[in-house]
Amino acid sequence: MKKMMLVFLSIMLLIALAACGSSSNGASSQSNSEGTSNFPDKPVKLVIPYPPGGGTDVLFRLVAQYAEKHLGQTIVPTNMAGATATVGSRFVKDADPDGYTVLGIHQVMATAQHTGVVDYGFSSFDPVFLMTSTPHIPSISKAFSEKHGIKNVTDLVNYVKAGNKLTWAYTVGSEDHYTIAALMDAAGVDPRSLNYVSYDGTAPQYAAILANQVDGMTGDYASGKGYFDEGTLVPLGMVDAERNPFLPEVPTVKEQGIDFEVTVDRGVLAPKGTPAEVVEIISEAFKKALEEPELQEKIKELGSFPNYKATEEYKTHLEELDAKMGELAPKMKF
Repeated sequence: MKKMMLVFLSIMLLIALAACGSSSNGASSQSNSEGTSNFPDKPVKLVIPYPPGGGTDVLFRLVAQYAEKHLGQTIVPTNMAGATATVGSRFVKDADPDGYTVLGIHQVMATAQHTGVVDYGFSSFDPVFLMTSTPHIPSISKAFSEKHGIKNVTDLVNYVKAGNKLTWAYTVGSEDHYTIAALMDAAGVDPRSLNYVSYDGTAPQYAAILANQVDGMTGDYASGKGYFDEGTLVPLGMVDAERNPFLPEVPTVKEQGIDFEVTVDRGVLAPKGTPAEVVEIISEAFKKALEEPELQEKIKELGSFPNYKATEEYKTHLEELDAKMGELAPKMKF
């Protein structure tokens, strides 16, 4: 009798434990569901992995202002510069995947990985959306241009081919590193023949070129407009399929006989594991912002183009970019 009682009590205990577990799981699921359904109920941090004033900083801050009203929450642009954008990207990679911390980035993620700066790339994040595309503009200082009579990319390539020294500002393992390396490679020049000086982001590069510490750099219209307008920076060519309407006198590098084009494609990534519904909410808010004619015009005035791609299309785009960046990586290592 005593043995049967013990068996009965054991069964009842197991049933009670199972019920508790089921109740706990249900509460957790309900909690997660409520957390997602309320998103966003506090400000969203948009990490910009560069110093203030560069093209990436300018564009993300601009678009975030318009996206806030569609998201229903404040978007807080936060600069986290350093180490080829990896200070900011690593911060986001390791953040909670709840949608409240996201990363504004471009293909620097791939170039940094392929050149060995970091051990992670696009696949370590969840894609959210592609925002804009921006043509690169290789440029030199006014002083260097006047001293050597260089007015376009063709002149620059011939100058290097003649064995002359060229000091170029860049960010090691970045997208501007890729562009100058790929451009020289396409022109028949070993990219490693240039004398490179690395800076963290384009803003310090502009400061260096204005101080005549370097001869040239690869910028864009968004960040270089003021220098182009005042003539302190000489644009040599547009690395795009077409001329830019705001610099119509600057020919594309293809027009100059170099078969190469690439744009800087800026988009947003989230920590791996961010709920799909949260990703969609953020993506939709920015999509609606990018559909506004006023914002579209402001982006174009910065020499860039709205180029919204939703999550799945952006994922495919990133895979293609990653493959392209990887092809040239051996010639980007010094």
